[in-house]
Amino acid sequence: MFDVMPNTATSVVHPLAATETYRAFLVARGGRIVDMVPLRADTEEEARRQALELVGEEDVVELWAGLHALARFERDGTTHSRT
Repeated sequence: MFDVMPNTATSVVHPLAATETYRAFLVARGGRIVDMVPLRADTEEEARRQALELVGEEDVVELWAGLHALARFERDGTTHSRT
């Protein structure tokens, strides 16, 4: 399984490193975002695996790192990489 971070505010003194924090957006039919799951991963590949495991909950899962979209995983198995 993977480590899902609790949804807490980051401290100004100890901000999370951008390379360790990813967000998976759960997208329903019609493009509506229904949830966001913060992910912690040491590598982008690990974050992609974690996001892929979430696809069963919704039709589409989009993986983001900061303001950059990394990938879109669809229920039918289609994956669109953006990097």
